[in-house]
Amino acid sequence: MAESLLDIGKRHGTDKANPGRVMLAAYDQHLSEAREREITLVEIGVLEGNSLRMWRDYFPRGKINGVDISPAAALQEDKHNSIRIFIGSQRDTDFLENMIGEIGHPDVVIDDGSHRAQDQITTLLALWPLVNPGGWYIVEDTHTSYLEEYGMGWRRFGTTIEFLKNVVDDVNDIWHQGTTTLSDCESVSFYGETCIIRKRKIPRARPTPSPPMTTPSTG
Repeated sequence: MAESLLDIGKRHGTDKANPGRVMLAAYDQHLSEAREREITLVEIGVLEGNSLRMWRDYFPRGKINGVDISPAAALQEDKHNSIRIFIGSQRDTDFLENMIGEIGHPDVVIDDGSHRAQDQITTLLALWPLVNPGGWYIVEDTHTSYLEEYGMGWRRFGTTIEFLKNVVDDVNDIWHQGTTTLSDCESVSFYGETCIIRKRKIPRARPTPSPPMTTPSTG
């Protein structure tokens, strides 16, 4: 039996595997279908590289890319084992687009960066159009949306969680006339401290309106 993502995370010492956190079990459930594919993954937030090494072992045929604002993160690069590091800010959309131009469109994006609403939302809006059809976008540490120290709070306008609630409507965008936040959104799944968004493999066309029903004449 293949090693679970949680077990791999524990082996590499990533804080995503800390007791009480449910994210790795959720990721395993959603991402396992792509485990043996030659995927391109981008994770924002490198620290000591433990999470990147976890992804490298989980996706043995994948290309793993880390993004961090700290130049020290470059020490975690290991091109021999398919780990590349890009130094820049996640709110710098030109930097993000240039990176994608170099590595190719990603199949998986994980935002484990600053955990602040401005950065999380800016990065999601910049990278979502570049995610491959059928790919996943993950926003981690969504619990910061409730914390004053991150400039956010319970049901406060402008928080990441309030933004992501709008994405629920995108799953049914062909049925309403409202604004679409993320096009081609197949599903959005909330778990403790994380949100997983799936992109449709094939865009859906809006349904053809049914003709109005008529009442048969009785005259």
